[in-house]
Amino acid sequence: MKLFLSTVLLSVLLFSSLSFSQIGVNLNSLASNDAKEYVKPVSTWFGTFFNSGTYYDASVADFFGFKFNLIGMWTIIPENQKSFNPNPQLTGVGDVGPTATVFGNKASYYLGSKGFYTYPSGLSLNAVPSGIYQFAASTYNTELLLRFFPRTKFDETKVGIFGFGIKHEISSYIPMLPVDIAVQILYNNFNFEFNDGDPVNYTKLKSNNFAFNVHASKTFAGMFIVYSGLQYESSSMDFSYYFEDKNNYYPATGNKIQNLSVDGDNNFRFTLGGAVKLGLFVVNADLNLTTLTTFTTGLSLDF
Repeated sequence: MKLFLSTVLLSVLLFSSLSFSQIGVNLNSLASNDAKEYVKPVSTWFGTFFNSGTYYDASVADFFGFKFNLIGMWTIIPENQKSFNPNPQLTGVGDVGPTATVFGNKASYYLGSKGFYTYPSGLSLNAVPSGIYQFAASTYNTELLLRFFPRTKFDETKVGIFGFGIKHEISSYIPMLPVDIAVQILYNNFNFEFNDGDPVNYTKLKSNNFAFNVHASKTFAGMFIVYSGLQYESSSMDFSYYFEDKNNYYPATGNKIQNLSVDGDNNFRFTLGGAVKLGLFVVNADLNLTTLTTFTTGLSLDF
């Protein structure tokens, strides 16, 4: 529970306009074309986060099974997710040097007709810790996974999560197969809104994440599990914020709410991990090789 709540609080920090201004990150100053690139790594991170930690065993109960999982994650932010090449789309302004994304550090600038403009810096993150909890129930070699946090208001902030997965053990149809094999489909949705009554501070985000995987596992001595999987995944994010154009560079779009649609860089991932069963408890850890390399650990009640 604490891991999941820390993720909610991290989201509040990342997407609240007040929090941005308090730490020196002025997202409001970005025109929509540059804002899209600035927040794109966040869409990728959401896809990585929600599509992690969904299995440690391809075997699914044929009568009845239940799991409760606490999952911790450590996602590494590579250098190519920390900067982008901005394009202010202004007459008389040529190429501008690379500038920080929300995860980056150093900001760029340009000289326009009304003076210097400095891009916002980022949060200077090399990795993002996070966590989530989930429930799963199974029967007839089919498992339903559920992630849920009701849309809840924290002062001026509303946060909610809904996600589910369906998994089926296909090795149950193949007698004497030396490994267990399963297929799984996943969908996760995250909603965030910050509204303190001042349109300048308004921020709204909706993240949709989809994945399909095939994974296999082998159990040794009834307690040691080795597992691996290949997954296709995608992520998209609808993002709304107030663009405060103080220099009036963009009279047609400035000083109003901007609505963006941002696709993440999520495509494929390879997972390799291991687990140990200790009675009703399972401890697992795995490595996920994808756009944002992620390490996960889990503690599960499994019966």
